[in-house]
Amino acid sequence: MWSLVPLAAYITLASALPRQFASGSQTPLGVKVVEDLGEGSSRGKAAPPKKLHGQFLHITDIHPDPHYLGRGTESTSCHSVKPKKEKDRGGYWGHQQFENCDSPDSLVNLTMKWLEEEWADKIDFVIWTGDSARHDSDHKLPRTPEEIYSLNRRTVAQMKHAFAGSGIPIVPSLGNNDLYPHNIMYPGPNQVTQEYRDIWESMIPFSSYQVFQRGAYYSVEVIPDRLVAISLNTLYWYDSNKAVDGCPIDSDDPGRLELDWLEVQLNMFRKRKMQVWMTGHVPPTLGNYYPDCYRGYAQLALRFQDTIVGHLFGHMNIDHFFWIDVHELHDIASPSVWSRLTSSLFKKKPLSKVLLKDFKSLPPKKSDSNGDEEEEPLDYEDYVVVNVAPSVVPTYQPSVRIFSYNITNWEEANITAWARGGEVDNMDFEGDGDVGSTKGGNDFDDGDVETQKNRKHGHKHTPHQINCTRKKNRDKEECLLKGPRHAHKSSPSRRNGLWSPLGYTQFVIPDLDGHKRSDPPKYEIEYMTYPLASLAPPSNWPVPQHLLPESLQNLTEIPTNMTSVHAPFGLKDLTIPSWIKLARKLSKKKKLFKKFKTFMYQGGKEE
Repeated sequence: MWSLVPLAAYITLASALPRQFASGSQTPLGVKVVEDLGEGSSRGKAAPPKKLHGQFLHITDIHPDPHYLGRGTESTSCHSVKPKKEKDRGGYWGHQQFENCDSPDSLVNLTMKWLEEEWADKIDFVIWTGDSARHDSDHKLPRTPEEIYSLNRRTVAQMKHAFAGSGIPIVPSLGNNDLYPHNIMYPGPNQVTQEYRDIWESMIPFSSYQVFQRGAYYSVEVIPDRLVAISLNTLYWYDSNKAVDGCPIDSDDPGRLELDWLEVQLNMFRKRKMQVWMTGHVPPTLGNYYPDCYRGYAQLALRFQDTIVGHLFGHMNIDHFFWIDVHELHDIASPSVWSRLTSSLFKKKPLSKVLLKDFKSLPPKKSDSNGDEEEEPLDYEDYVVVNVAPSVVPTYQPSVRIFSYNITNWEEANITAWARGGEVDNMDFEGDGDVGSTKGGNDFDDGDVETQKNRKHGHKHTPHQINCTRKKNRDKEECLLKGPRHAHKSSPSRRNGLWSPLGYTQFVIPDLDGHKRSDPPKYEIEYMTYPLASLAPPSNWPVPQHLLPESLQNLTEIPTNMTSVHAPFGLKDLTIPSWIKLARKLSKKKKLFKKFKTFMYQGGKEE
């Protein structure tokens, strides 16, 4: 089934799938609905729920190219073996760091086969953040809308073959190269929203069809009544999309309408005491989003910190994390500060240097006279962390990421009650530590400012005149967010508990160029965020023993002083405090930051 699939043959692949893949909405994990055959039949009721595994896949930027030729030249996007004078050529499985060449069918099929064989029975859902068509880099072979849609249909068929048979929800989102022309998307309903509604029909809840027709965004309860993935259409916020106005306040601009919809969704899920993963293609930075769109997203991210468990994006091809904070919203609201931003912050600097500067801007923990850590000088409710995953397309190395999350105390009794429509005990974060409502109206929502374009960077964390992270300043006009603010120290984004992200494992193909057709490459662990102690046998979770590096396989115990190049960070979880702690370590330890930088570019050259 995983032999090469020509573009023209994707329909054959789809037709060969089991009937349940052909149409209709996918069923969230844990609920298997069967047809009602009449009175007295047991069918039509919820079947026994499936076991939760506490893991999920994030895959992004596949960029399949059916025209790719082995031995192709970079100047032709690997579409021709000429000119002969070019010595460096693409391989059968692709070529690392060829900027103009995308993923051959061989690489895409190998990736999907590996994911099916190794992970289809170990994950609960799939986050798929877009760009499932080739780049428009070959002027002699331009893309067409028909090809873009066909490539996406084929990738959907491959995803379903790998995962849907296991009842795993798949949550796709639009990438800027899933459009024709790339980057440009008009307000819906339009041909794009109609096409992708049809292409993703089995993955979009029926209740979301109408809103999807308007804007190509939706939400999926990947664990019903408990955990949600919101698929965002970041193209309406992306400042390379010249078909929109950039989210002006009180307008019917599609980006503003999406923000309004998102606020309603977050309020609804918060009232239902659910947790949310925010997912999309283009990550939220000042260098990527229109200013008003960025402010709108950042405000919602901060206001609903107790509801949003994490933010997952792609597009950049570079593995990194960053944060959004209250300081930034205050600073970009000031025209004078914005002028300084456009003259200094947006100068093209290597992303690693921008991140290191951000990491160093964090205030150190205060220490008492004995040198012991005493007090955290920042308030965690003022921060949200964004994760950007590397790509399958071998800009650096083909990559996929497996996350783990906390399902402790998610008892079978609760699962059974939920699956059969009964009540489930929900976590409640109200009470002490909840940040209450703020005043309406603020300077974050006003002003018409312009930004220079910088696709990699664009964050401002340097404190302005008023420190908005201090509680005494939170009610000052300059620091107010629009609308109530919800944060709690016991929420899953802040403290390890049910649904909290625990860590991830980054898998890569490290030597793509060195493999011939007869010698398929293999995905290997590049690094893990976990402490080594979490990998001790006999556990096959979070990483199966056979996938670990040989040096870590089947150890009877993990010595406390043991270190590994594959687990240099040792994060106990992926809550906001853990990310802040890692950022501080990276700002102080040169060797650790050097390792972090190597992971960012997967050993390749920094752009």
